[in-house]
Amino acid sequence: MRKGVTDNQDVIKDVLDRAEVLWLAFADDEGPHSVPVNFAYTGGKIYIHSGKKGRKADAFNAGSPVAFSAAVDIAMRQGGGDACDQGYYFRSVMGRGTPRLTEGDEKMLGLNAITVKHLGKQLPYKEKMLPLTLVYAIDIESIKGRIKEG
Repeated sequence: MRKGVTDNQDVIKDVLDRAEVLWLAFADDEGPHSVPVNFAYTGGKIYIHSGKKGRKADAFNAGSPVAFSAAVDIAMRQGGGDACDQGYYFRSVMGRGTPRLTEGDEKMLGLNAITVKHLGKQLPYKEKMLPLTLVYAIDIESIKGRIKEG
């Protein structure tokens, strides 16, 4: 395995628990697309929410596989006197999987996990918004962490 790359689940969970944004990449009829999303990682799955319309929802409903990445602890590494000696320290996760639409209890589990992760507590939802909100679970097919520390 490449230096600094790990499949240690504790490292992966730590990065995904602390990352504020997950970058999703997929391809559809219009070509490649990347979008940042709020998310939660629980039960070995990544949960995201979406409206019913739009490129992301269309691709996910068509079963398009996704790639994803997230990073934390990003800091500039000051090197020597030339550009090649510069860089960054970071802890990151990258992987791929297939999103699927959730319903019922799993939809609420995913939505609640996203809410608690990003707001620090559970808040009520507007009942009229729940039917308009889709929640997808990304069933992870492969995932790796990468650590570059000083």
